[in-house]
Amino acid sequence: MKLTKKKEKIAENWIERNGACSFNFKERDIILHDGGLFSIEKKRMKVHKIVGYKKLKNGCSQIIFSKKKTHYVDDYEATLWFEELGETIRYLKSMQKMLEKIGYNTDPPLNKKFMEEVDLRFKKAKKLKDE
Repeated sequence: MKLTKKKEKIAENWIERNGACSFNFKERDIILHDGGLFSIEKKRMKVHKIVGYKKLKNGCSQIIFSKKKTHYVDDYEATLWFEELGETIRYLKSMQKMLEKIGYNTDPPLNKKFMEEVDLRFKKAKKLKDE
């Protein structure tokens, strides 16, 4: 979908009034920044290394973890406050209304094509993160 200057202005006005986020219209992403609607905390966690996979009879795979070898990973969590839940829901509904006004479908059916697109985006993001 092509974002016209008029639609871009509608989004900019909404951000000026509401703040706490930005949009990447090309990738169809909403970027929620730390401290706006919630707090993002980063912790270092010690986890067991993955040593392999075991194929199960039902066709699934089981991950096998090392009992001794561990390594540290960054763990992120978002904290949303009880007192601000209603305000956050109103904020997100207002965002949804604005996005629909400029022509974005915010409630698409989960079809195969959509899920393939989501899968490709996750693979692309993982590849960029690994580089």
